[in-house]
Amino acid sequence: MSWVRIIFFLLIVSSVPAWSQSVKKLLKNGNKYYENGFYEEAVAQYKRAAELSPDDLTIPYKIGLSYLESKYKHRALPYLQDVYQNTQDSTSTLVFHLGLAYQYNHQFIKALEYFHHYRNNSENTYLVDRHIKQCNIGIEYVNNPKNVEISNLSKLNSDNQDYAPLITSDGKSLIFTSRREGSTGGKKAYDNNFYEDIYIVEKKNDTWLKPEQISTNINTYYHECGAAISPDGKTLFIYVDEGDGDIYYSTLTGDEWSVPLPLNQFINSPYRELSVSINQEGDELYFSSNRPGGYGGFDIYVSKKDRKGAWTEPVNLGPKINTESDEDAPFIHPTGKSLFFSSKGHMGMGGYDIFQSRTYKGKWTTPINLGYPINTAQDDIYFVTSADNAFGYYATAREDGLGGNDLYVINLKPEKKPEEPIAERVEPAKQLTYFRGTVTDGSSGKPIFAELILSNNRKNIIVERQYSDPNTGTFSIAIPEGENFGLIVEAEGYLFYSTNFDAEKLKNKTEIKRTIRLDKAEVGSVTILKNIFFDTGKASIKQESISELDRIHELLKANPNLKIQINGHTDNVGEADYNQKLSEQRAQAVAKYLLQYGTSEAQVVSKGFGETRPLVSNDDEFGGREINRRTEIEILSVHEKIEEKKKGLSLPDLTF
Repeated sequence: MSWVRIIFFLLIVSSVPAWSQSVKKLLKNGNKYYENGFYEEAVAQYKRAAELSPDDLTIPYKIGLSYLESKYKHRALPYLQDVYQNTQDSTSTLVFHLGLAYQYNHQFIKALEYFHHYRNNSENTYLVDRHIKQCNIGIEYVNNPKNVEISNLSKLNSDNQDYAPLITSDGKSLIFTSRREGSTGGKKAYDNNFYEDIYIVEKKNDTWLKPEQISTNINTYYHECGAAISPDGKTLFIYVDEGDGDIYYSTLTGDEWSVPLPLNQFINSPYRELSVSINQEGDELYFSSNRPGGYGGFDIYVSKKDRKGAWTEPVNLGPKINTESDEDAPFIHPTGKSLFFSSKGHMGMGGYDIFQSRTYKGKWTTPINLGYPINTAQDDIYFVTSADNAFGYYATAREDGLGGNDLYVINLKPEKKPEEPIAERVEPAKQLTYFRGTVTDGSSGKPIFAELILSNNRKNIIVERQYSDPNTGTFSIAIPEGENFGLIVEAEGYLFYSTNFDAEKLKNKTEIKRTIRLDKAEVGSVTILKNIFFDTGKASIKQESISELDRIHELLKANPNLKIQINGHTDNVGEADYNQKLSEQRAQAVAKYLLQYGTSEAQVVSKGFGETRPLVSNDDEFGGREINRRTEIEILSVHEKIEEKKKGLSLPDLTF
């Protein structure tokens, strides 16, 4: 062997340990970043490791998982596809993660394939059921987009994070937060991004000018985020990253912003307060906080000023607005009639979606998802509108963005596009069956003001909301053909009513009339769950049951002092012992699902009665045995009056 070859061989041999050590170091750094929540930094380390070790499938899997946790969730797909196509491990959580990647790319039908595959091989179905529901919602929303136009505010955005837009009432000034280069102090935080600064930009002749830092009195070497601007534009509320995070305020005198001061102890707590919004009159402050006593995660609260102008102890907006997960970025519209906020808990397309709730008789209504294309499977947050309702502004991460979250403007009132010529329409109109009737008190027969919620059981999505007339109790709701629908009727202080409309039974029917009698939510009240489904002879809950289970969970969440019993019943076909066991297993399955959902164990018990409590004769199927096979909820105890904050009415459209 020549000396040249020997030297070359020694170089190769000596470089192997260094190469191996380099991969290990990169993976170690990537793991450390991942564990501490710095997912984009983790991706950078893993990608460098992948270049050195291209055949190691654990590395693209780590890249995919990191992207799924980052603001760029949709970028996980090619890495997880690569792993899936080159491994035999098709029944692991890889299938679930691949479903997530398809979901975040709006390939909802493909995502459903993987979610259903994972569901069939998993005991804990709660999480995957939620994503299945999100995908079904995504399909509906994408197929029925809102008439809005969305544009990237490219002149204002940087190649880093830009978010939290605040628009003044005259629409001529926009305040936002950025982590761009050139921040005060010019230093980077522990996540390798510049510290937050607040910027302001003016509009002239319908054109945004160059953004400028708002004030040296406000921006420091550390994090400051704009949270709200008062209607007169003279008070800026700021999130300051001190302690666990508090809200400060700065006032404008002439051209100078004052040094920020903290809000009082009722607003700022030992926990985190992230976002605020102030009403037009300046006497109500809405904010998000993860303080104890809420419904889980971050909740939205409201504080009112007292006679001396001080903020008073805040009130949680209740379970209509808040969920077990996070609600953030509240925005109270100048009219005071609409509250917009972002939520991970209310059902949407994935991540944070933006919702709207309206006031009715002093209560907030069931929030309505703003729909696609405003909402996506990514995080959509910090929604605000101009006073004239012409434009909305918010932050989200999209493919056309310049870097991470970008600022976007929504034209809420675009010119209507010309309608498609009738001759080109090929889709036949679907037959509708109108369900009409009256909602009354089960004891007195008096009319009741109630909310009616129609769900597609197969897709597990709400398709229609109506409410009964407050004076007469009458209602009318249209049911499309071809699907299995569940209807829930709710009213304050009453146990909800459930009924089912099967596609076959709706054939050739144009109208169904019925009087719905609601029973007061008191000990001994029982309601039959018409939309809980099981396969024949089995106790596994079918996916079509999820919408009904959601309503039970919401009832219990809104009334933490309410305790119920799940009752299981069968017909008399088969041996009595077998029927008894089956009824117990089915009741237990419903209770188990609710507990997985987060319902308190103290609120739910289950009991099976087998064939011992028939409602009608078992002599025939449709008029007897079908009715006797049922699941019920029965109220066992109510420690105090049902909370009025549980119920409310929602309006179906994007109205202000």
